[in-house]
Amino acid sequence: MRILILRHGEPDYVKDCLTEKGIEQAGLLAERLTGEDIKAFYVSPMGRARETCDITLKKFPESRAEVCDWLHEFDLMWDNPESGKKEMVWDVPPDYWTEIPELYEKDGWYEHPAMKAAGMGDRILAVNTGVDKVLAKYGLIRKGRHYEVKQKCDDTIAMFCHFGAMCAVTAHLLNISPMIVWQGFNADFTALTELCTDDRYGSKANFRICTFNDTHHLKEHERTQLSAK
Repeated sequence: MRILILRHGEPDYVKDCLTEKGIEQAGLLAERLTGEDIKAFYVSPMGRARETCDITLKKFPESRAEVCDWLHEFDLMWDNPESGKKEMVWDVPPDYWTEIPELYEKDGWYEHPAMKAAGMGDRILAVNTGVDKVLAKYGLIRKGRHYEVKQKCDDTIAMFCHFGAMCAVTAHLLNISPMIVWQGFNADFTALTELCTDDRYGSKANFRICTFNDTHHLKEHERTQLSAK
């Protein structure tokens, strides 16, 4: 099974919509995805993600996207005891978070007092539960930290969301703390992340990252424009 996770195009965060450039980026992403046999679409309820998804759906007129609240931007703030300020989870100074062992733990990171106070536990568990419910539709049943394969599935599904949610979904599938992905990975606008099941073990499966922050559709467009000048 393949999961494609797509970040939205350049946004106007205040209006929660795409900018003109973001609309162009989303169009290039849509063109790129045209050749994919995508069986189902899932999208954040936020405007910038839905607009990005809608532009792709014009290429798939028979498809509709399921709106998933758990793909909402991961916008909870936590109180950094060192700075005394509220900060996003991916804006934690490296000399602080890297020295806290709990933040590296799959289930322990959100039990850290600062994360617990911010409500991180409920938020991340909603993501984990949402992902597993979707995968169950395709015969992958979570059991501990792997998946039981009830029926072999080669389908591709797409999730349109945000950097924070993209990292949280990826971390759950890899059984690691999302802090590692938030702090150690980057995803530009309309970036594609691809995860696939490792199908070598019959009725047991886990996911592997095949691609992260792939924006070659944007880079190819830039090269074409430069060569035309």
